[in-house]
Amino acid sequence: MGSYILIVSLLLVACEVNNPDPDQEPDQDSIPVIQPDPEFFFKIGNNLYYRYSDLELYDSSAHILYFKKNHPEFEENSQSVFSVIINSDTIYKGDFWPMFRSDTPTRVYIHTWPFWLQNYALWIENRYNIKPDLRNDPVIIQAFKDRNLLHSGINLVINSLEVTNTQVTFSFTITNKGHSALLIMDPDKMGINLFHYYTNGLIFRKTSDGSLFSVKVPSQAPSPNNIWKIDWLTKLNSNETKTFYLIYPLNSQIAAGEYTVTFVYPGFHLQVSKDQLIQDDARIWLGDVRAYVRKSI
Repeated sequence: MGSYILIVSLLLVACEVNNPDPDQEPDQDSIPVIQPDPEFFFKIGNNLYYRYSDLELYDSSAHILYFKKNHPEFEENSQSVFSVIINSDTIYKGDFWPMFRSDTPTRVYIHTWPFWLQNYALWIENRYNIKPDLRNDPVIIQAFKDRNLLHSGINLVINSLEVTNTQVTFSFTITNKGHSALLIMDPDKMGINLFHYYTNGLIFRKTSDGSLFSVKVPSQAPSPNNIWKIDWLTKLNSNETKTFYLIYPLNSQIAAGEYTVTFVYPGFHLQVSKDQLIQDDARIWLGDVRAYVRKSI
């Protein structure tokens, strides 16, 4: 996530956390007995349950659960296990994962320390492409859909990628796949340098040996770095699209070969509070989505 993550990462000391097995059941005498309830959809640890009635929406593009109110206890459970439950059956489990840990998640996770969103939302991530990825399991999607809680968010498509000796010309399209209006980051309004404070550029991974080549521009941090401005954003109504064109200068030529190219389209994170999320009739889109394209050079 570009400079934003790098700054935070440098402030944290990497160390191994000596935790017990996160799935190990604690002393049963200390846990209140909670009967199965088909209206429970989310559990933290062994005794914090959340009902569909607590939820405002689920954005399936960014895998973010938005709750109707703030929940300070989300941040207090910094190293807990969470479970997604449908009709009293656990569909999958994940971990609240502090950034200072030096080991790697083995399943989906919610970042803590820092907590990437304010505590009215939970962002369930899978940066390591762990399989199976059940975050949008059909059973989960149907349960949210039946209760009018499903929002499809945005879709990212890479349209073109042209590479010369001196630059990379790149275009992509964002589509609002949901049924309500969204506000998205607009690199034309922000300027390419500020836009790239919130994301990396293009990552070229060579298929033959896995070597990486980064194509990016210098980033420009906002001041202060936790602000956002409405004039950085573009409104997309349901099913509306917006296409952007970016040019990346090359300091050195990309070696010939076959590549997988990754682009991450960003939204805001913890900058947006609960009372700022809705602007007029549109919701500020949070999180990020990524797209890949194969390219022969």
